[in-house]
Amino acid sequence: MYHLFHQFQLYSFMEEPGKRVDLRGKRLGCIKSFWFKTFSHCSFTKLWRLFYDTTTKRKSISNGLVLNHLTAEGLAYWIMCDGSLQNNGKTMILHTQGYTRDENILLSRELYLQFGLNSKVIPHKSKYSVIEIAAKDSELLLNLVKPYIIPSMEYNSFGTNLVKNKKEPYSLALLADKYLLKSLKQHVHFFKQVFQKKI
Repeated sequence: MYHLFHQFQLYSFMEEPGKRVDLRGKRLGCIKSFWFKTFSHCSFTKLWRLFYDTTTKRKSISNGLVLNHLTAEGLAYWIMCDGSLQNNGKTMILHTQGYTRDENILLSRELYLQFGLNSKVIPHKSKYSVIEIAAKDSELLLNLVKPYIIPSMEYNSFGTNLVKNKKEPYSLALLADKYLLKSLKQHVHFFKQVFQKKI
């Protein structure tokens, strides 16, 4: 959360992420989540149109989303946000429950065309669908996203398979120093790195 906040801080009036705290029970006073919000910006409108139907305002995936816009760095952020490593330490689940089965099949197909990743759509809690990236492709997936996985997410994303970069130990203070100095121009560069082609 702090990593994303510092990426987008120039688009927000907040000085730091907000905290949601439990107000009752055994966890009274304990932090249960962090959050931040940005102001409206044309850059976000372009991104919104990739994931929502402009007529119905509902979530929607169209042909070419992965092929035309998703890079290895974008895939890394997708995994850090919505990925979960299974008990075998190799199979990766992308939690795409918000989309229909047909849309998941489209995403799965384009993941193969774009990155050579074998995946399939499987049921989740009876009524949802998610994408399962095959264990046999774990090394390929790791090599694709390893340069972009932030240190605090290494274990959650790939367990002990991801070797930490000893030259860049994780530190919130270091992240703050690094990203607070970024200009708006650098943020635009960040968008271009994640989405390789013009939207």
